[in-house]
Amino acid sequence: MVEVGKLRFQENRQVAEIQLILLTKHYIDISISEIEVLINNFILYLSVVHQESSELIRQYIEKQGGYILHLDATCEGDSPKLVSSIDPISGFVLYSAKLKSENKDDLVGFLEEIKKRLGEPLAVVSDMGKGIKFAVKEVFGDIPHYICHFHFLKAIGKTLFDNEHTALRKALSKEGILGELKKFRRKMSKKFDDIPISKIENFLEMPGEFSKALIGSELSVYYLILWILDYKSEGDGYGFPFDHSHLNFYQRLNTAYSIINEVVTLYSIKNNNQKIIWKLYHSIKDIVEDSKLEEKVNEYKIKLTVFSELRKSLATVPENVKNGLRQMKETGTYKELKAIKKAVGKFEI
Repeated sequence: MVEVGKLRFQENRQVAEIQLILLTKHYIDISISEIEVLINNFILYLSVVHQESSELIRQYIEKQGGYILHLDATCEGDSPKLVSSIDPISGFVLYSAKLKSENKDDLVGFLEEIKKRLGEPLAVVSDMGKGIKFAVKEVFGDIPHYICHFHFLKAIGKTLFDNEHTALRKALSKEGILGELKKFRRKMSKKFDDIPISKIENFLEMPGEFSKALIGSELSVYYLILWILDYKSEGDGYGFPFDHSHLNFYQRLNTAYSIINEVVTLYSIKNNNQKIIWKLYHSIKDIVEDSKLEEKVNEYKIKLTVFSELRKSLATVPENVKNGLRQMKETGTYKELKAIKKAVGKFEI
């Protein structure tokens, strides 16, 4: 059960992956439904152990000199808010509960429970929500209350990119390119399922013949489409405005367009290969040649450079990582804080 829980929540594995790992690594053959039961049991037992260890956690926090209260909430759709509190010094989750909203009245009871269990924190860190601000003031008085760097950057980014991001999203949606490329992928994948590997190996040994053959050209276009559709892989796992999936998609369309323009000149007008490439070319031509949209994208890129500099200055949201929310950097030393203050002080727009 513990192994299943670690795989699911520490390594973020899907249930089918866990099933395969249990079979290949531990020689345990169990069904998907049994694994789901183990996952639910893991959460239940973990919460019970955590609850029973409240006094030990309190003693540990007292010994370390107190705690810093990090607050955040999340939800899906109209469901209740899951509000969590974490102490970044010890790494303990202090308390979590589902609340109707992030309004002051709902949050006061949540904070009172933490105060009853652990006493007053050394400081509070949260987003810029008014509900949290007033609830903290009521429960903890004039205790230092800081804005979370991640939420601060997120708020700035959403405001900074709003115009260009919206224009790009609407333009891509209007053209329906994503749906068209997915349709191409479905149709072409059926054709390649029946190609023997020996035939592909022959092409790889004779690249000149590969480019002349219709199947070779189709495969090239197919893999180019797969590459375009893999645009989300460029993200760091934080979501917008740290990840820019629409911009990544647009840039891959531009790259594909440039590749096609170079390749089509190699083929004869009568060559069937050219027809395959032209299908993709005409699908992306209008959006790539839209000069007004290109201007918006260039403005987007300029703003992205500025935002990236601020992001580096605050040193909280690392770039070029995967599953970013699990790799956010906690800044705790005086030296690190001093470096951040200096970098932000030099920052200019």
